[in-house]
Amino acid sequence: MSCLFCQKGSSRFSRLEPVQDERQTHTFPTDDIVGNSLNPFSEIYECKDCLSIWWIRTRGTGDPRSTYPEFYEQTAERIDDHRSDLIRNPSISGILSNLESAYPYHFFEEVLEILKDSNSEELKTFYYQRNPNLPTNVKRWLLQWFQKDYPEEFQIIQNQGFPTEANLLFILEEEEFILVSEFITKDQFVFITSKKDNYFLQSYDLTNQKILWKISIRRPFLEGLSIPTLFYQSGYLCSYQGFQKGSEYYSKLNRPDTLCIYDLFGNQIVSIQLAFKCYEILSTEERDISENRISHNFCFTIIENKLYLPHQSQIQVYDLNSGKLTQTIKMPTGEFFSGRAFQTESGNILFHTLKGILGINVSGEIIFQYLSPYHPVFIDSQFQFYYYYAIVESANTGEKKTFKNTTEFGISLVRELSSLPVEFPGGIYLSFSLDGSLLLNSNLEIIKSFPFTTTDTLGPHSFGVTKTPVITTEDRIIITNDFSGIYMIDFWGNVLLEKPIQSEVLSVFTFDGKHGVVLLSFHDAYIDKDQTELLLLSPKGEIITQKILPGPKGLSVSFDGHCIFSDQNQMFVIDLLNAEN
Repeated sequence: MSCLFCQKGSSRFSRLEPVQDERQTHTFPTDDIVGNSLNPFSEIYECKDCLSIWWIRTRGTGDPRSTYPEFYEQTAERIDDHRSDLIRNPSISGILSNLESAYPYHFFEEVLEILKDSNSEELKTFYYQRNPNLPTNVKRWLLQWFQKDYPEEFQIIQNQGFPTEANLLFILEEEEFILVSEFITKDQFVFITSKKDNYFLQSYDLTNQKILWKISIRRPFLEGLSIPTLFYQSGYLCSYQGFQKGSEYYSKLNRPDTLCIYDLFGNQIVSIQLAFKCYEILSTEERDISENRISHNFCFTIIENKLYLPHQSQIQVYDLNSGKLTQTIKMPTGEFFSGRAFQTESGNILFHTLKGILGINVSGEIIFQYLSPYHPVFIDSQFQFYYYYAIVESANTGEKKTFKNTTEFGISLVRELSSLPVEFPGGIYLSFSLDGSLLLNSNLEIIKSFPFTTTDTLGPHSFGVTKTPVITTEDRIIITNDFSGIYMIDFWGNVLLEKPIQSEVLSVFTFDGKHGVVLLSFHDAYIDKDQTELLLLSPKGEIITQKILPGPKGLSVSFDGHCIFSDQNQMFVIDLLNAEN
């Protein structure tokens, strides 16, 4: 018996059958559609007479408001010659050229099943190419096949990520996991590891490829806000350790309880019990400017071997040469030190508080003070205060400037900052929630406006310690926005890079003041765990390196562009500036 195309020249057919039993799908015949046929793939039939290929499927249908189908429908479609070629000649190139064509859901997997015995090397290359446009079920098939047929190479990918030219630096004991790393010199980095309930701080030399020292430490601060727990500052190695519970219900109020500062040889200089304070906006009047928020003061400053640390409503000054507390500065009016301090050319110290500025001379006398009635999110080098609702106030003159957005209906609304302003030589970059951003000169005059903005980190529910979505390099500003885009502009407002993204920005930083590094969350079906996508940006706005690496734990970059990253108890290194993509 011939198919419908042989008999009548028909290319389509359908029929309905009322549902009799909801527990059993009705079985339709196929002989009256395709006659005496071959069935090379599920739902695909080939007529032996005219060689027409038919796609025949059964589905439930009826009123979409019904819980169960009212009818079972059989549809048949004669497949055109272009799609028929892949059915008669299965190939990887055929899959790639037919990704937008309609086939049965499992058809591509069935093609791969046919190819896996005779084209294993081509399939292996196909897996390594990591094509993002393939259907998810095809990616999963490739993953399961590769994991089964090439277990050793799969394990390397599990450890090192894509690609595989990263070099293994060292392997720790089996139960010792790497948590975080930080470079302290050009070729030396430190890292914290955990082994059961024990924690260690260690140092590794890239040149000599050996661990230099290892000390036991308290548990680092891992709960609550995502703040750096290990970092280099002004020639010292700093670590937040311990835990203070801030709330029974909200982990972001938890705080570290100890600051430890070490020299670069692992010798502990001070271990200080912390007494951080939060500032909370309560008054209705202040919410009109600053919005309801809680702001932590987790920062501290080291200037000329002196540590300036917030301690309740005081500033504690430690001499890091001796490790002794040498001075306690009481804050006027019970204000809280933000942790940010700057030294002027005359030797005076300017302290940024949570609501103003305090200046102290070398004798410890207060020489300048400005206290705002509101809570600024940022204070620039010209003593201009920036509030959440885009109002800028000068501490020198008391003048205020408000940035508004006029809608198409003529309504003028005060804009809201999405992230902290970024100061650069000669101006300020301001990003606003939802409606773009501005590049301003030092007089707050608009140089250029942009349709893009940054990740929203200053909304009403912000808690003051957030990731930084914007950085500046020598003469560039790199702007990132979660699930939206990465942008690069110069200080004159020229756009050098616009790259759409569809994932969260984990971090953006520069390791040498010239190149930018953007870390993105990354997960696809080619591997079983979440990974990190690393983009290295040139000063010209070019993406010069793009890597898929294990998750961001233990990842840091040296001044020379050597990127180290960890997986469980292993540490790897890759040269970003000389790596092949």
